[in-house]
Amino acid sequence: MRVDLLLTASLVAFATAIPATAQEAPAPDVSTQPGEGEAEGVIVVTGVRASLERAAEVKRNAVQVVDSIVATDIGKLPDPTVAAALQRVPGIQVQNDRNNELSTVRIRGLTDILTTVNGREVVTTTGRGFDLQDVPAEALARIDAFKSQTASQIEGSVAGAIDLRLNRPFNFHDPTLVLSARQNYALLADASNPQFGILATTRKDTGIGEIGVLVNATYSRAENIRAVSNLSERRYSGGAPLNVPGLMIPQVLRNMPDVGDVERKQVNAAIQWQATPSLEVYLDGLYTHFRSTTGFVGFNPQPFTNNSRISQVTASDYCFDARVNVGGTNPQLVNNADGTVSIQPFTVQRVCELESARFDNVVINQNSNSEDITQRNKMIAGGLNFEEGGTKLVFDAAYQTSRSFLQNFNAEVGQRVPSIFVVLNDDNGPSFTIDPSIPMNSANLSLRNSINQNYSLGEGELLQARLDGEFEVGGLLPKLKAGLRFARREAQFQEVRQTNTVASIGFGNIGTPSEANARLISSLPLSDDFFAEIGIAPRLNGGTPFIGINPEYLRSERGRNELRSLFNLPLRQPDYDPTKTFTAQETTYAGYIEGSYEIPLGDLTLDGVIGTRVIRTDRTIGGFTRTGTTLNPITASTSDTDLLPAATARLKFPGSFQTRLTYSRSMRRPDFGALNPNETLTLVGNVFLLNNGSRGNPNLKPQKSDSIDVTAEYYFRSGYIAVTGYYRSIKDRVVNSNTQEEINGLNYLISSPRNIGSVDLKGLEVSAQYFFDFLPGALSGFGVQGAFTLADSKVKGDDTLAGNPLVGVSKYNYTTGLLYDKGGLSGRLIWTYRSKYINADNTGGVALRPFDPARVNEAYLPVFLSYVRPAGRLDFSVGYDVTESLRLDIGGTNLLRNKTSTYWGDERVVLGLQGDETVYSIGARIKF
Repeated sequence: MRVDLLLTASLVAFATAIPATAQEAPAPDVSTQPGEGEAEGVIVVTGVRASLERAAEVKRNAVQVVDSIVATDIGKLPDPTVAAALQRVPGIQVQNDRNNELSTVRIRGLTDILTTVNGREVVTTTGRGFDLQDVPAEALARIDAFKSQTASQIEGSVAGAIDLRLNRPFNFHDPTLVLSARQNYALLADASNPQFGILATTRKDTGIGEIGVLVNATYSRAENIRAVSNLSERRYSGGAPLNVPGLMIPQVLRNMPDVGDVERKQVNAAIQWQATPSLEVYLDGLYTHFRSTTGFVGFNPQPFTNNSRISQVTASDYCFDARVNVGGTNPQLVNNADGTVSIQPFTVQRVCELESARFDNVVINQNSNSEDITQRNKMIAGGLNFEEGGTKLVFDAAYQTSRSFLQNFNAEVGQRVPSIFVVLNDDNGPSFTIDPSIPMNSANLSLRNSINQNYSLGEGELLQARLDGEFEVGGLLPKLKAGLRFARREAQFQEVRQTNTVASIGFGNIGTPSEANARLISSLPLSDDFFAEIGIAPRLNGGTPFIGINPEYLRSERGRNELRSLFNLPLRQPDYDPTKTFTAQETTYAGYIEGSYEIPLGDLTLDGVIGTRVIRTDRTIGGFTRTGTTLNPITASTSDTDLLPAATARLKFPGSFQTRLTYSRSMRRPDFGALNPNETLTLVGNVFLLNNGSRGNPNLKPQKSDSIDVTAEYYFRSGYIAVTGYYRSIKDRVVNSNTQEEINGLNYLISSPRNIGSVDLKGLEVSAQYFFDFLPGALSGFGVQGAFTLADSKVKGDDTLAGNPLVGVSKYNYTTGLLYDKGGLSGRLIWTYRSKYINADNTGGVALRPFDPARVNEAYLPVFLSYVRPAGRLDFSVGYDVTESLRLDIGGTNLLRNKTSTYWGDERVVLGLQGDETVYSIGARIKF
């Protein structure tokens, strides 16, 4: 941390010492690549106001419905991450991930988003999408969020498209060098995290034409901790060992913070050559490296361990009748040998939610899950632009590789404790009170349950090339565009998930985990660094440190090999399981034709585009199934032809008012993993948790969406206001669902995708910004910004989810902010809010839930959903131009320390509480 601060201070001191003659030079221009409907040229973008006005200009001139975010300075988006910036855009919702960063971007409630970089499709390994976490926000000049589609755009999304725009050398008039340094302090992690960037570019006339070169590199590292407390599936208390009827109690009470760090490296470079006045040739390169070592460490009481007792019970008045099987959980469907399906035997019991209780002689499981994910993306691309007379030609080709390697090593220790008092709903999350000497004492900890070795390697390649032409042809459609695109994807996924119980080789007879099989750590040949102080368990004794298995030990080969040796396992990564492997090849051929029109109507002008896109997709995906010791290859091949029409109409009135009507059909191919015909099964060592597995569906159909947008937009000198109504009908929507199945005598929770028929999505977006230019003096720098989204989604047809909204979609979402930009000082104070939304479909799980008495004996599983409570975030940023070359800024995110809270049924039935990180930052930027 001291080195980072010294470097920041050195940059500040260096810039302050720049001679006055250099300071008086004009600030370098920053520009972005032109979008649909934009004019080429370099546009100055410095400061909050210029950034917002540039984004409004993009929105106004675009052919379709698009919202943009433009950097406030070179390498400075208004927010620390791509997802954080996008949450300000109308119709976009985001949520936190385990690295405590905003991610999982949804456009109008949907995650099926096509991501492009400078207009080229990018993917992450075997998926259809691209992990936005891989590209640092400081590498970008602009982000465009397309909500409707034209025929000339690449297909592959029913939600919309996000284009990440990188800087290029011809966007700058003069040679430019930018250095940036930032220190980010994470409150929950209590860590100072560095962030650096450098951009250098120049352009020069030569004997063969003007040539420009740009190189941009960024680096950041962030320690993180996300406080996580959650309650697993509710189970009936009337059986052993508690023998107290009438309650439903979580099988595991989890207090397990996610702890780790994230490192990002990124380099992009570009060369542009204006060979002739009509011909430009370019070459681009991009490399991203993302590594996350975040894993969870738990302090988890297990109320149903043998010989545990319950007392001091306080029950809630939230009660209902539930079906209960012999194990105390919800009865599941059983696939019988004769092909029929039946339901497990059950009784009907009256159950009430537990408010608080004391558990005696209970086992606390202190497991540690060390996860190490490394993702790398490489892209090389090039092409040419030719323009002469009324003809424009663009050829672009790109080759991308993407690799993701996951290492997940899990080990479990635990101990019996005399007593622990639990409150299930203490300010929307559980709390635990225990003898304060226990959390930091390792003397009674034993190796329990199992160790788990999970490794996966995903690799993907994408070769793409496109040729686009624009011609002035006159007539009804005076401008005609046409193009061809070829794309070839190859993907491979390999995985092994190995569970070895403490009762297995090395400790005695093979069997299920039990108290008798546990082994005191002090009796085992393990290094002293096997244990470490993990950090703060936020819900334990009001927040206290605790001992756990050291994540660094589990990430080291030395530590892993000590445990492997203990279990008589090979001292290396296990071999990949062929039944968890698949390969895929996919080739797409696309062509489009699109005409532009402009029709004067008195004082009005009607313009737009109309066209269609045709796509042919050929795909083969294969893997292996196992029969005894024999591996049997299995493949599935499909071919599809899709027609995607699109049309836009914009009516421009005198002055600055315009309205639009757009229609487009879009499509989304299923993920390769969802199409994988294999069934994969994974044993879980903890008897209170279900074994799990997945089963692909090679018969999945592509999702298709018909979308209509109607807008009214008014632009004026100090701002704009825009209203958009939208309707989207999606056919063959793909969702994942869980069912419990008995396979070879063991229960598994199997996840599999399916098409659910159709989904309707409609809503309203309102956005506005305004600066108070009429105010005197410094007050004229103030402005306001706001956006509101209504997203009303509904599953249709006879699917079990029919009548419910889509998972992850908040009905209401809004942003409001105070802006300032005057005299070198600029800033924003922004509040973002989203209403409740469905977190997951838990229908196939084992949790007790209400049932329909009229259908008590039917073999069906009623829909059982969990929700996230409504919440908001307050962020701010302030920057000041000390000189024309030096800018200092400070900022903060999640100032009010928002938490993510999940529940089901009555809002008092808590499922979990996750603490979202609060980050304060200080930075310096120097431009030459």
